[in-house]
Amino acid sequence: MDRFVVAPDHDAAAAAVGCLPFEPTHTVPYPSGRPWILAKLPFASLSVAHADENSLALVGPGHVPGDLLKEALSSCESVADLDGVVASLPGMFHVIARIAARSRIQGTASGLKQVFYTRYSGHIWASDRARTLARLTGAPLDRSALALRLLEPVPHPLPERSLWQGIETVPPGHYLGVGDRQDGRVERWWHLPKPSRPLEAGAAPVRDALQLSVRLHVRGRKKVSSELSGGFDSTALLFLAEREQPVLAVTAASCDPLDEDEAWAARAVRHARQVDHRTVPATRLPLAYAQLDRATEALDEPSIAIASRARVLAMTEIARRERADLHLTGHGGDHLFVGLPTLSADLLRSHPLLSLRHINSYRGMFGWRWADIARQLIAPLPYRHWLKRSSTSGTGADSRFPILTWGLGATMPPWLTPRAAEMIHEEVRQAAQMAAPLAPTPGRHFELDGIRDGARLARALTDITACAGLPISTPFFDDRVMEAALAVRIEDRARPYAYKPLLAAAMQDIVPPDLLARTTKGVGSMDLAVGLRTYAPYLNQLWSDSRLAALGLVDGQQLVRLCARPDSIELDDGALLTTVACELWLRSLEHE
Repeated sequence: MDRFVVAPDHDAAAAAVGCLPFEPTHTVPYPSGRPWILAKLPFASLSVAHADENSLALVGPGHVPGDLLKEALSSCESVADLDGVVASLPGMFHVIARIAARSRIQGTASGLKQVFYTRYSGHIWASDRARTLARLTGAPLDRSALALRLLEPVPHPLPERSLWQGIETVPPGHYLGVGDRQDGRVERWWHLPKPSRPLEAGAAPVRDALQLSVRLHVRGRKKVSSELSGGFDSTALLFLAEREQPVLAVTAASCDPLDEDEAWAARAVRHARQVDHRTVPATRLPLAYAQLDRATEALDEPSIAIASRARVLAMTEIARRERADLHLTGHGGDHLFVGLPTLSADLLRSHPLLSLRHINSYRGMFGWRWADIARQLIAPLPYRHWLKRSSTSGTGADSRFPILTWGLGATMPPWLTPRAAEMIHEEVRQAAQMAAPLAPTPGRHFELDGIRDGARLARALTDITACAGLPISTPFFDDRVMEAALAVRIEDRARPYAYKPLLAAAMQDIVPPDLLARTTKGVGSMDLAVGLRTYAPYLNQLWSDSRLAALGLVDGQQLVRLCARPDSIELDDGALLTTVACELWLRSLEHE
């Protein structure tokens, strides 16, 4: 995996460099000669420029010319002046700068690139991985933070809690500023754009940002592979990528006879000019929960991606065998372009008739009751109250229940111990006292929270495939793509009977019109259900010697009983995936 640390300018820090949990292949010094950035980057590029005693470094998918970085430095008198510079770059980089004796370290606004920091031997260290800092400092596990990860989903701001005591997270859209006196401060640099562009005017910026991001990823690559599910997102990336160079497209066949993805992928290939298409038969694709005994990757946090680990590696096996050095995926497209019904509720004050018309359409589509709809629209809760009341309500488990507020109610798994449930309720109560939403309206908050959640999943998938030799790239999580999409009017992005209208408009003249006419999507639910039945015996074995149970967080015997009956209603809502992820993450710590 790619990783780096930013060390303090101090003799004690220089001595601690030898204790890093990786062997640096790149070192950038301070003016004093002590190490500033230490990195091991088998896949990412490190671009660095110096001007006088100021420095700017970017870690990301492609090299950025030194002249461009020097020009950026020349316009900055402080690290705060970098805001404009950062906004002009493709949004897929870690930014590390030192200006006027102060450092700035940041990830991306989408959350795809993260930054963590800690105080060690009296000085501030930063890294792109909390796990790196935990191993450097010997930080103990934070059991309460781990208990929170057993919720499904984990509501904002709880995912920002590091899983180690003393390791802090820099929230997406913020940077860590550190001076010579080690006065670390977290500052906001990114702001949610106003949704003011009409569809026609907003489509071009989305197309341009996505094309630039794809070009940055594929530039200089020897061979590019791309996931081609047949859906909108992967199809768009395929046609953008083949404009740059030939592409190896890989499609996964489904065991579900009603899944149309394979047919749509074949149709896309017939239109393509520079595509070598391969299909992985359903019989060669591992099911969910397969080969979990091999899941030892050192992920920064538990992720449900681990349950599909074997399947993801089988999907990229062809690309690895063909010596591809980049694999594009459409992760993030759903998060940006599937307009949430909650967004229509945001329009209630400004466009009441349109809002109610859209909500009524969703009511017909999903079987919502007017009483449930009215209850949420008439008396909406402030975010802090919603977090306190709804974060463990489990309302997200039933699609017939409308979600027109701040988000899905999280599921409290029935196998939690009373002590774990008590810890979760206390942590939520404390967080609710100070929590602020990510946006002023519920729909925009829910949307941005979903983007961050998707970025966390993409990070885990990238780490899993990187350990096998081929990381994935996700251009839809590029900050510039996200900004362009979120700047389009809500009523143009969220339409009940239009599927991803903004992406369809952006891909006009790039993706053939008949491919943009698709209105269906494969969901893979059959693969998940069959996988649970097939690998229930392994899960029983997992819970009989559970690390979570040893920590007092889950009832291992209850999990054994439930997994012996894989059709149990208690296993329908995704909470088992989350619990499996936490269990395997704990076990991965034993391999370090």
